[in-house]
Amino acid sequence: MDDYMIKVALLTDSSTVDGLISSLLDDERFCKKIIHSTAVDFFQQLIDYKPDLLFIRAMLSNMDGLSVCDSIRSHPSLRNARLVFISTNTLNREYAIDHRANTFLKVPFSRDDLYQVIQPLFDHKPKLLLVDDSKTCRSLVKPYLEQEGYEVIEAENGENALKIIREDKIDIIVSDVEMPVLDGITLCRIIRQQEKLSIPVLLLSSQQTDKAIIGGFNAGADDYIIKSDHSATHKVVIPELLSRIERLMNAQHSRGRPERILVAEDSPTMLHQLKTSLLIQGFQVDVAADGLSAWEKLNNNPYDLVITDYDMPYVDGLELCLRIRQSGQFEDLPIIIETSKDSKVEQVKIRSIGIQAFITKPFSPDRMVAEVERVLAESRLKNHQNALSHYLPDSTISHISTANKNAIAEDKFRTLLFSDIVQFTKMSDQLSSRKVVDFLNTYFDRMVEELILFNATIDKFIGDGIFASFDLQEVGAFQAICAAAAMLKALPELRKSTGLDVHMRIGIHSGHVILGDIGSRHSRRDFTLIGDNVNIASRLEHLAKRDGILISHATYNMVKDRVTVIPTSPLKLKGIKEPVQAYLIKSIKSYHSYSQAMKRKPKSLTSYPTTMNKKIRSGEYHKNSIETIFSS
Repeated sequence: MDDYMIKVALLTDSSTVDGLISSLLDDERFCKKIIHSTAVDFFQQLIDYKPDLLFIRAMLSNMDGLSVCDSIRSHPSLRNARLVFISTNTLNREYAIDHRANTFLKVPFSRDDLYQVIQPLFDHKPKLLLVDDSKTCRSLVKPYLEQEGYEVIEAENGENALKIIREDKIDIIVSDVEMPVLDGITLCRIIRQQEKLSIPVLLLSSQQTDKAIIGGFNAGADDYIIKSDHSATHKVVIPELLSRIERLMNAQHSRGRPERILVAEDSPTMLHQLKTSLLIQGFQVDVAADGLSAWEKLNNNPYDLVITDYDMPYVDGLELCLRIRQSGQFEDLPIIIETSKDSKVEQVKIRSIGIQAFITKPFSPDRMVAEVERVLAESRLKNHQNALSHYLPDSTISHISTANKNAIAEDKFRTLLFSDIVQFTKMSDQLSSRKVVDFLNTYFDRMVEELILFNATIDKFIGDGIFASFDLQEVGAFQAICAAAAMLKALPELRKSTGLDVHMRIGIHSGHVILGDIGSRHSRRDFTLIGDNVNIASRLEHLAKRDGILISHATYNMVKDRVTVIPTSPLKLKGIKEPVQAYLIKSIKSYHSYSQAMKRKPKSLTSYPTTMNKKIRSGEYHKNSIETIFSS
């Protein structure tokens, strides 16, 4: 990196992430400023600060981090800032690059991870060779490339470009196809076959026939964009060009996505196309020239997906797929098969093996990438369903996986529980970043144990907070209060094991909410709950006392025969028109016996015998003495 002080802006809305980054960046090299998206003038703060380096988290308090990336890239004072997009979900890497972030950082991360990401951003301006015989075209594209931080070197034909490539280190090439002396296709072929260089090559051409596009990829091009001299079309092409260049550069320097793909293909041309298109998307790719080599690689490396040709020497694609399916080790491994055999008989043979997709030749690299994304998404969904089985009832998992996600939107009655740690920011400031992460993991594990015991659905973790919900109306409301009590009763044990003085606040409210698939189609989506009643529960948590449970009148009405409470004055909650009557839980009738019963019957009350459900709803199950579990 250069010797000047680098101005860093942290736009994460997370004290944990801010503290972690601040602790890892050297104070002698980095000047840091924390900015919150909740501030009305947060964007003006960014403009005034003019950061060299900007960290943006995917999920901000009031907006999507991707939209902030777009705003920054479109503002003249900020477009040169290096953007690091932060998320716990590696799937956001692709979206971040599409929105022209410079790089991606997965949470959690170490000091080495952080510096490995930001080091290349300040080492040097990447050199881009722009090859086009049209001076007008070069003059149009060059300013946009320079604004993105590239050092642009111009060449008017392929011959001049080759001289430059042999004399200077070029990071990426953008070339026209039709040029005098040496055209772009020949230039690309020489770079790959004679010069043996792996420099990314993007062809920007007015030729839009299938023959021209396939010819470009066959020559070794990494990407192909159709240009036009029409001014309106330039407004579309230029942003796409910048996004594709950023993607190619990221594929060169980034560690990429975690998915590892094996491609088995005996055609060198097709193999190169498939490998290149997948690498551009950030995947890790291994290749095999035949089925036998692919089988050997499978037995020595872990893979998330196999792409195989049908016709190959030694072991063909059909036999390879059969070996995979008959093995105990790879029987669930997703497979895509490519074939020129499009008869119904062959299709039946292929489908009978249990593959996830087959593509008929010829096909474009984009088509294969789309199939890969679809198959991997289905595989992730299956894995997520298995993971969710620890938190959600089978009916909910089935609903999520089978319903049309664009149509999911239901009105449901739920009891909602919000919790967070008292003065967590102050606590985390006194700990190292590693200890903060270790503590949160321990804390969440312990609290989720208690929530699951009382049939909670864990909706999400928000910083140091937990959002959970309960159904079954009166029974669910009582379970929510018992779960809150169990969480508080677990605190002394947690303090002893961690050595930290941990305290909590919990808010509970009951009412109708919208259960739906919420989020941007460009970024992460959540199957979650929304509505005013969610906000009321959250606000009650903020107003609860230390180690206290604050419930609304709606919840109290359903459990008033089973709890003793201390009423509060009507509370004016932010964003809620009418004041809300609330109650501080003082004690719960038969908490101990009920919690023991739940331990013996860990499933939802819907699976309990009908007679027990009736006893619980009537209150007969709670006729033993009141057990006070909170101090007044």
